[in-house]
Amino acid sequence: MIYDKKKTPFSSKVRKVCNPAFYGAVTFATIMSGATQVYAQNNTDLEVEELVVFGTRAALSRALDNKRTANSSIEAISAEDVGKFPDKNLAESLQRVPGVTINRGFVGEGNEVSIRGVNPELTQTVLNGQFVASTEWFSLGSNNRSFNMDLLPSELVSSIEVHKSPTASQDEGGVGGTVVVNTRKPLDAKEALTFFASAEYNSNSLADTDDGGSGVTSYIGWKNDENTFGVSGMYHTNEIVGRADKAENYWEESWSAIGLAEFRQNRERETFDITLQYQPSDAHSMSLQYLKTEVDAENINQNFLLINASEVSGDTSRIAVTPACCGRAEVLPLAGRATAAANLAQDANARMPQLESDVLHFKGEYAGSSWVLNYEAGKTSAEGGNGGNANGLIGLGAFDSSSGVAIDFDADLSDRLVASASGISALDASSRTILGASLAETVLEDEETYYQADLSFDVEWGAFNSIETGIKFRNHEQVQNLINSTVNLPAGATLQSLGALSGIASVSSEVCGGNLCDYARVDSSAWHAVVTQFATNATVQPTAFGKIEEDITALYVQANFAGESLRGNVGLRYVDTDVIGTSAFNVVRSNYSEALPSLNLIYEVNDQFLVRGSASRVMSRAGYSSLNPAFSGIANIQQTATQGNSAIDPFIADQADIALEWYFAEGSLLSGAIFHKDIKSFITTESEIRILDVPGQPSLPYRTTIPVQGEGGSLTGLELQYQQQFESGFGVLANFTYVDGEGKLANGQTTDLPGTSETSYNLTGYYENDKVSVRLAYTFRDSFLAEGTALGTSLDSFDEQSFLDASATWHINDQFDISVEGVNLTDEKSIQNFGSGLNSLRVAATNGSRYFVKLSYRY
Repeated sequence: MIYDKKKTPFSSKVRKVCNPAFYGAVTFATIMSGATQVYAQNNTDLEVEELVVFGTRAALSRALDNKRTANSSIEAISAEDVGKFPDKNLAESLQRVPGVTINRGFVGEGNEVSIRGVNPELTQTVLNGQFVASTEWFSLGSNNRSFNMDLLPSELVSSIEVHKSPTASQDEGGVGGTVVVNTRKPLDAKEALTFFASAEYNSNSLADTDDGGSGVTSYIGWKNDENTFGVSGMYHTNEIVGRADKAENYWEESWSAIGLAEFRQNRERETFDITLQYQPSDAHSMSLQYLKTEVDAENINQNFLLINASEVSGDTSRIAVTPACCGRAEVLPLAGRATAAANLAQDANARMPQLESDVLHFKGEYAGSSWVLNYEAGKTSAEGGNGGNANGLIGLGAFDSSSGVAIDFDADLSDRLVASASGISALDASSRTILGASLAETVLEDEETYYQADLSFDVEWGAFNSIETGIKFRNHEQVQNLINSTVNLPAGATLQSLGALSGIASVSSEVCGGNLCDYARVDSSAWHAVVTQFATNATVQPTAFGKIEEDITALYVQANFAGESLRGNVGLRYVDTDVIGTSAFNVVRSNYSEALPSLNLIYEVNDQFLVRGSASRVMSRAGYSSLNPAFSGIANIQQTATQGNSAIDPFIADQADIALEWYFAEGSLLSGAIFHKDIKSFITTESEIRILDVPGQPSLPYRTTIPVQGEGGSLTGLELQYQQQFESGFGVLANFTYVDGEGKLANGQTTDLPGTSETSYNLTGYYENDKVSVRLAYTFRDSFLAEGTALGTSLDSFDEQSFLDASATWHINDQFDISVEGVNLTDEKSIQNFGSGLNSLRVAATNGSRYFVKLSYRY
């Protein structure tokens, strides 16, 4: 989708503020800081701004104190105690932070974070400062560099930090920013013994009445009286009920159809964590953590489809004009009565993913008289994939006017599809035969080993009070494979004869109209078992094998300074990356190096007012799906395919921001920030003829689409934040973000950036006293292009979205709490539109409202 947008007067003004002259201004300020008076007490540790701590007034006041002393642009959410994190889902907590929007997965849960309008694939997420290996369960999902936040229970998390401006000492990887998830440590506890246990029940408004999920969490932490040794352990298990009802329009795709889909998943997660801390002296401390998460993500997506209608009568003015392809006509109807079609069938895809991720992390720290040495080592690994995608096409097959079957449909509405059948019942599956079945299993592995050492030492060089330097080595390996099997079901087999029926699928009236909204439901586990039983000749596909190996070396130096009214840091990080991409056809080697300077400044005008500024260069490596040289999407009839490109350079951006913060009363803040990002290049795609030499098959030329380096883009925006607590026990927290972004194509045209909403805002109100805590939160984001890092590829667009959540906790006594929480109380629909042609409805989806009830005990 190409746009020629006129810039608003506001964006022009902001761009003037955030031009490269700002770099010179802050550099000059750094030089001048040498003449200021050094603080009597050096504070070189990076403070964390805690934006939301839903608890007492004292906690909120501490949050603002930390914000004032932060030495870079950081936001965070934290919990005072175990079980007091404000949301069940970590990503959904982050959407309350200024400048942060989230994307939601299949069942409507937050799973990806976008910072200041940058595509979520360019957000780095780390655990205790380190990468966590993970894999994708969805067959068509992409493997990027951020782990899904669903992997961790919120009870394990002590805080989440959002780093909008980097320091040299921080790992590179986030053009948008970096999210750091911090877990609990036993020596940080207030008491010698901490015990927490909870039991929870959850449900979804789209689920059957008897279909709910439950969870149990137990945490224990102990430390000795001398505070020199501590150990903590957590065991957590839960089942989350996830649903999605969707109306899908494929008229403008490579095949023409409309579909009414039901997605069902009861995801089970089991997490084990143990952390040991030993501090033999004030100068020396060590910690060792082992974390393991297992996820059973069994799911089924079934879709009642009208495919390739060839005889349609009705309103011929509503048509989609597309290039002739694949034996279909150039003119496709969006509404009418179909009396002939290639298929009227139910498409079922059952998957049985089993995902595992683990982390082993050691950290030590030794302090001398004027220096501190930090040393870390660890390994993280993950295994998973889709567990075998059991696909089946079940139904009538081809029909024509002589069959007496007709389908009345309308796929040209703004937020729903209508489809009704005559001459056949969608509820009766007894006579519908299996037209075809297949089994394809993706197998994914991810692993990283790392070592790092950091040294900080005190200096007295004018305003500079400490120097930090360090080195880090990382070795990463990501592997993917595909195993296809031949499936030969008994002739004339039906869902009933195979024992694979499970009640009625009812697609919500919010997105669906007509009698085809209700049809016989396929049972996921039974269908998967049947397909697996009759599967033979399991073969590893050589075209789909791919491996990416990365060796990364990073070095940095950072100088911290503090004067009477000016403080901050300046530094340089240098990163060298060796990449090897291996496929069944070739081996590609590449190397790139980047120097990443950073500068953070805070000027305290008086006790209530400060100015914060930063300038830096940041980078993000391309996702593994873009790098992996494996082939995918091979279409033998059209002789087309896609392939990754191991030689892609990373995304690079120069960025700057300036913020004004006014602490006008106790526990209160009014602030505004202007930011700008100049992204040097995005990924785009091009096609070339490549020969696929598959064993046992003839060598044929395929037109292969590969990702390549493209032009750049820019983002400019404004963040506003207001926070105040009142004597009555009420409080309010609000923020607003405006982002103006565009990308440049090779032909000079401009396009919107994927994942960027122009406006977003959050409003949270709360009340609390000694007995109750109540919160109501509203989140809004403007329309945006679908996620992806390729420009100019006709991405779909999403309509604006808003979500209303509420929670309440009753403190029965000092030990027992009971809480209730509702997520997406208004059952917001997700509307996705085609990115080209008529710009008509592509998908309308509803995920239902989610409800949680929890009883917890702490000692």
